[in-house]
Amino acid sequence: MTISKSDFETVRRVYLFSGLADEEFLEVIVHATPITLAPGQLLFNQGDPAVAFYWVAEGVVRLFRASPQGEEKVIDLVGVNRMFAEATLFMGGRYPVNAAAQGSCRLLAFDSRAFKEWLGRDSERCFRMMAGMSARLHKLVNEIDRLTLMKGADRLLQYLLDHSDPDETGRQRVEWEAPKQVIASRIGVKPETLSRLLHKLTDQGCIEVHGQVLYIRDAERLRQADIE
Repeated sequence: MTISKSDFETVRRVYLFSGLADEEFLEVIVHATPITLAPGQLLFNQGDPAVAFYWVAEGVVRLFRASPQGEEKVIDLVGVNRMFAEATLFMGGRYPVNAAAQGSCRLLAFDSRAFKEWLGRDSERCFRMMAGMSARLHKLVNEIDRLTLMKGADRLLQYLLDHSDPDETGRQRVEWEAPKQVIASRIGVKPETLSRLLHKLTDQGCIEVHGQVLYIRDAERLRQADIE
């Protein structure tokens, strides 16, 4: 399966590759393999050897851990044009989480061994790439700090604002990228708490919910909502 022109041009701009020269990127992309996943299909298990890192072309990949009791904690929902598992290049070579397709997915898999060998041939490109990864890590740490200090209701409000996009009429909408119990786990609340908070936001006129789509009626009112 070949890489489409659209995928080639889009993945070229992701943070890990944006600092590369064109000829360097061409050397990297030859080690990428398009793969497809069926809904629910497992990509890798926690503890598996990290043989590849990935870029999402279509769909959503769920990163999660399971407790000894079988309860699932969602770590992240990785959507279109995002990379994941790239940190395993420098973390001892095993995946720290499980990964599964939330729905039908199309990915690019980059061979980790070939990529590390390519990096090792030029220390300058290695430092440039590490600079990009460090900047992204700093951003993620700041986000974790911010979310850790928030209450569950505030995390929901921030999630809705971060994941909203305008539709063709200009209304801000959030399309649930996973079942609500998965969203609840991602936000760090119980499913029944998520339902209660959404009902409160609806009653206050902040949102409208139509099946899998949520519309933000007033973004400023949503930011100021008190739903604890």
